[in-house]
Amino acid sequence: MSDETWEHEDEHAVAERIDEAHADNPRLTAWLAEQRGSFDGWSHRHGGGWDFSEHSLDRVEALVREHVTSVDDLFAREHTPMIQVACWYVGEVHNRTRGTRWRMDPEPAGSHPWSARPYVVPPFARLHAYVDPEGIDYDARPRHHPLSGFLALLQEEPSARPGALRRALDDYESGAEDQGDERE
Repeated sequence: MSDETWEHEDEHAVAERIDEAHADNPRLTAWLAEQRGSFDGWSHRHGGGWDFSEHSLDRVEALVREHVTSVDDLFAREHTPMIQVACWYVGEVHNRTRGTRWRMDPEPAGSHPWSARPYVVPPFARLHAYVDPEGIDYDARPRHHPLSGFLALLQEEPSARPGALRRALDDYESGAEDQGDERE
């Protein structure tokens, strides 16, 4: 989506316009419907009993580690049901346990591949609960691309140790006090 601003818009209005466009668009609607529709079969193939709890992220992590051998393998299999439904599941755990919401750029930039991928983010109403320590980004809400969590699992980094997907939930804690009734 274009980040162009109009002279009469302030940063808040621009951030809100972008958030609304990312929240309600045909790309996101279609992706969510496809993953929801595939979940029952995916769940059955991968042991059933998926309850959308924080601890179930450890099962997703084990599943990814078992079926994906490298970063190249992850990107080669990115658009398969196994990976896409796993991404959806991880995002749903974030939504259900931390009150985040799905977003996807309706017009992704070809030069920025992450703009084509779905992500979860706290609701816009909690915008001011998150502050960019460098003072650069007006919208400093933590965004989580589930695929990036899988990518981190496959890299040789300290963040790749067991429990990494569950620890990513901690990114939202600075805005937790403002969640109120938005958690469902």
